[in-house]
Amino acid sequence: AGGLRTTELRITPRVVQRGKNVTMSCLFPPHEYGVYSVKWYKGTQEFYRYSPLDTPPIRLLPVSGIKVDRLRSNETHVFLIRVAANLSGNYTCEAIHNAHAYPQYMASARLDVVAVGGLRATDLRISPPVVQRGNDTTLACLYELTDAPLYSVKWYRGRHEFYRYSPTENPTTKIFPFAGINVDLARSNQSQVVLTRVSFGLSGNFSCEVTADAPSFATSIVSNTMEVVALPPSLPIIHTDKHYYGPGDVLYANCTSGPSRPPSDLMFFLNDAPYPADAHQVHPAPEGLFRSEIYGSIQLWPAHYERGAPILRCQAKIGDLYRDDAAVALYSGIATLRLREGNITSPGSAGSLQVCQFLLLLQIIVWANNT
Repeated sequence: AGGLRTTELRITPRVVQRGKNVTMSCLFPPHEYGVYSVKWYKGTQEFYRYSPLDTPPIRLLPVSGIKVDRLRSNETHVFLIRVAANLSGNYTCEAIHNAHAYPQYMASARLDVVAVGGLRATDLRISPPVVQRGNDTTLACLYELTDAPLYSVKWYRGRHEFYRYSPTENPTTKIFPFAGINVDLARSNQSQVVLTRVSFGLSGNFSCEVTADAPSFATSIVSNTMEVVALPPSLPIIHTDKHYYGPGDVLYANCTSGPSRPPSDLMFFLNDAPYPADAHQVHPAPEGLFRSEIYGSIQLWPAHYERGAPILRCQAKIGDLYRDDAAVALYSGIATLRLREGNITSPGSAGSLQVCQFLLLLQIIVWANNT
């Protein structure tokens, strides 16, 4: 029971010198029905097919630069000989088993062909890519060398070099002054650099430049961007024009976020339904931060009170980095008062509040006299 499953396409070596040979292996478990066909592609171009029911079972399809060793290739392996530079790219094997509906399964991998003494920088990873001001971040330069030692790794912020690793020099590391950059030498090496106490001025482009030693002195460079932020230290704050509301009232409110950079995006919700703000302002705050503020007016109707006091919520959001909420309940002046049919006058007026306070004070006086 069960079907064929292509689990992996393995390319050995994955980074190869031009003119060398490469072995590609399509790994999948055997099945009682056997294989109907295995097809190999460079990009979208098929170049090799194994079909055990055909005669002959192996078929080669012309693709520029690909030379297959037919005698060594079979159901699960393809051998490429004397690979050229244009063979760098993605390869796919597609296996189809000899069963009902001919289900197919695929796996892909990448081959990189480099010059003698070749070098390929693959990625610059910044962890985290969005970092809180004052925290540390790690920049990792991923590269692959073939038959050549490392000559140097240079790190740049924009066009300014700030760190260099040279294994043949003493000391192996050098730091070049750059405003706001603090390198932790104890945690930095040939493949990574650790920055401490980052500031807003470091937001932007970083690059690592890798150079191989003689004879090629090949150079490769990769880049990535880092963003330094400050998130609000507290929840947003909601202010309303009065304490109590009822159906028929108009709610006037504003919401303010704590200082941040970039500024927060604010949104009002009433009973979880979004309400666009009437105005949105951004105010400068100390230390290069910003405060966001929105203003809104909402007409309240009896439907808003069907499940009790409506809830006004303000959401502060900064992209995918931060989201927080503040909420207030829009209670009536006397919580137990039932609205008469057709009456939409607000019970939250100052007069109603004074009556409530007077009745409560009277009950306290009566209780005190009886005791």
